[in-house]
Amino acid sequence: MTLSPFAAASYIAAALLALISVAAAALTSHGLINIAPTGAQALEWFKIATGFQITHALGIVLVTIIGEQLAPGRARSVLRVGVVLLGLGALLFPTALYSLSFYGPAFFAPWGGFAAMGGWIAFAVGAAMAVKRN
Repeated sequence: MTLSPFAAASYIAAALLALISVAAAALTSHGLINIAPTGAQALEWFKIATGFQITHALGIVLVTIIGEQLAPGRARSVLRVGVVLLGLGALLFPTALYSLSFYGPAFFAPWGGFAAMGGWIAFAVGAAMAVKRN
């Protein structure tokens, strides 16, 4: 089996996002409260962020697998847009929460949330477009 360049890039991005999530979860369990100026609030933000990030990294893998099974066309293109949006969501929203834990900027949080929602909408639309009509 050979991967398309899009699938390979998607899997690499998903793996890196999952890696960041696991590392951040480990930090949460092993001393974040001692280094984050926001203390206990940082633990809550990191828990939300890591859960969101790992879930959406797996979503990228899922949507990529399904999209790559389709013949090239509009449905596949819509699923690929969904993958990109899920990736943006998995990057922007958790990063905003990680940043907030250290009094950093979080203005990109809503963009991450909107991107993730758009990714799931694109997944639904692409799947509906791929239905074989007899």
